[in-house]
Amino acid sequence: MSAPHAVAHGGAQAPARALLVSSFVRPHRGGVEEFVASARTLLEEQGWQMRTLACRLPGVDAAADAVVSTRFVGPSSWPLPTGDWRTVWREVGAADVVIANGTSHVLPVLAVLAARARRRKAILVLHGSGEYPGSWPMRLARAVFQRTLARLALRLSQPASVSRAGVRTARELYGVDASYLPFPVRELPPVLDAPALRPDETMQVTWVGRLFPEKDPLLAVEALDVLRREREAVLHVCGDGRLRPELERLAARRPWLVLHGTLGWNEVQELQGRAHACLATSVADNVQVAVLEALSRGIPTVSTQVGDAPAYYNRPAIRHLCVEPGNPEAVAHALLDLAGSYDRYRQEFAANAAVLRAHHAQAGTALAGLAVNLRHAPH
Repeated sequence: MSAPHAVAHGGAQAPARALLVSSFVRPHRGGVEEFVASARTLLEEQGWQMRTLACRLPGVDAAADAVVSTRFVGPSSWPLPTGDWRTVWREVGAADVVIANGTSHVLPVLAVLAARARRRKAILVLHGSGEYPGSWPMRLARAVFQRTLARLALRLSQPASVSRAGVRTARELYGVDASYLPFPVRELPPVLDAPALRPDETMQVTWVGRLFPEKDPLLAVEALDVLRREREAVLHVCGDGRLRPELERLAARRPWLVLHGTLGWNEVQELQGRAHACLATSVADNVQVAVLEALSRGIPTVSTQVGDAPAYYNRPAIRHLCVEPGNPEAVAHALLDLAGSYDRYRQEFAANAAVLRAHHAQAGTALAGLAVNLRHAPH
C-alpha cells in the first residue's frame, strides 16, 4: 500500500488529511460512534492527519474537532443540522478524503454533497440495516430522505459498509455496489475467570444496548419469562432510552430483572465477562457491536438473526443459537440449550472468538487501503 502523503509547495511531504463526519460521536453511545473513534485511531496509525465533524449535542462536549448546530426531531431524535454551513464547507475543503458515516442522517450526506462541490473525494459508509421502526411520519421522512439525497450522495461517493447486511442494503435500496469493511473491534479484555454453570445454579444473562424498539429489550424480558419456567435465571439490562419506563414497570414485578442504566465501556465488559451468557434481541440492526464484542471474547451469546449476527457464528455447533427475531420461545430454548451443555459450548465459543478476532483485525488495513486508492483515483 502506498503511503498516504501529499506533496506540498517546495516538494515537502505533508500528511494526507481525512475528515470523519458523523452526526453522533463519543461520548454518545452506539456502533457508529465506536466506528468513528476506532477509524480515527487506525488511520492516524497509518500516517493520516485526522479531523472529526459532528452535530452539537445539548449539554455534551462531543469528541469532535468541529460541530454544527442541530435540532433533534421526533421521538427517535433524528439529528437535523440547522446552521454552521460555513463550518461544513471549510472542514470539507481542508480534507483530501471525506469519510462520512450514515445514510439516514443529514450531516454525513450534506458533507458528501459539499465534497463533490469542492472536488474532494468521499467515502459514504452505510451503518444501518435500512429498517427504522417508529412512528409512520418519521419512517416516511427517513424513506423520502434515503431515496433522494442519500441515494444521490451514494452515487457521488465511494459507498462502503461495515456489515455484509449493509452491502445488500446498498444494492437493494439504493442500487449501488458498496465495498465491505470489517468493523474495527477495539482491544478487548480477556475473560480471565470464566464462570461455571452447575445444573442447579441461577443463570446470569446480560443484555446490552439502547432501550429502543429496534433493539427490542422487551422481548428479552418475555424470553426470560419463558426460560424461568425451566430454570432460575437473572436478566441484567445495561443501557438507556425511551423504553426504560416500560422496563422499570416490568422490573417492579420481576425481582430477577436488574436494570443497570448506562455504564462505561469497561464496566460493560466486566458485566458481560461475569455473565454465563450475553443476549441480543434486535429486530433491526446491522453490526450489533455488543454481540460482536462478546463473541470476540468467547462469551456464550444468543442473538437474533439480524444484520451480520449470523456471520459471527462460524462454528457449526453454535449456529443454532442465533435465532429468528421476535420469537421469545426461540430465544428461551436457545438459552436453555446453552445451559444444558455449558462447558462444551464455552469451548466452542472460545474457538469461534479466535476466528472473529482474526477477521476484524483487518479493519484498519482495509479502511486505509480504500482511502488511499480513492485519493489517488482520477476525479
